[in-house]
Amino acid sequence: MNDSSPWTQGDWYAVGSLLTQLAFLVAGVWFARNIVRTMRAFQEQFGALLKLSITDAPAERNAAKTIAKSFLAETSPYWLAPSLTPTVSVPESTESGPSRLVAGWHRLSVWLQAPMRTSEVAAWRRVVYWLQAPLGN
Repeated sequence: MNDSSPWTQGDWYAVGSLLTQLAFLVAGVWFARNIVRTMRAFQEQFGALLKLSITDAPAERNAAKTIAKSFLAETSPYWLAPSLTPTVSVPESTESGPSRLVAGWHRLSVWLQAPMRTSEVAAWRRVVYWLQAPLGN
């Protein structure tokens, strides 16, 4: 090759590899953005449903149930009317033991104090040694 030719003619493989890597990078970023958007939309929908269920007054719930019952009863005789279930109240927390934070710190300190290594050879290393060993007589 002569020195006046562009570098792309001499290094076409490197240029093709670079373009391929850039294409994979762009595709990866595009997929990641779509996944994050989907997760964010799901979280927003879930948050809106949770907000509605928390802020909804019990009187409104009962009114909605009676409307739904009458609608379903008028629609078809085969529909079963939903049963009235009492509203579930949030149970009060009782302090009978240490808090989660204290228990978490205790577990972390126990884990940090544990020895990092044992004198015993790991099982997977024994398998590797066995596979690498020559067949003996």
